[in-house]
Amino acid sequence: MRILKLPESITSLVEQLQIVEFSWQGIPIQLPKFAVYAILEKPLFDRVVYRNGRQIGLLQFGRYTIPVLDPFRANVDPQSNFAIVISHTRANCFGLYAYTADHVEGNISIPFGHGSVAKIIQAYV
Repeated sequence: MRILKLPESITSLVEQLQIVEFSWQGIPIQLPKFAVYAILEKPLFDRVVYRNGRQIGLLQFGRYTIPVLDPFRANVDPQSNFAIVISHTRANCFGLYAYTADHVEGNISIPFGHGSVAKIIQAYV
């Protein structure tokens, strides 16, 4: 089997885990960049509903309704600076949900050998 050398421009994509770090109420949260579908600034909810005793915001984009949740399971804040939209799959079904955020930092990477990689990606692989 022939071994191909990757171009320098994409080598870091396979040697490092790209991370999106956001903070909510001063607490940082890290997500793998491959799970982040979009980052929306100043989201305006189309509706607010109550589910399981919690207030949840809903964003409507065409045929998609995206629930916006507080990352710490509190009522959602309708005045958040960002909504971090996350994609997920179960079986063959695709879905989107979002977390509120005060601040977003998107250009972080760590080596795959780092001890925190397994914890960061466990919910998304």
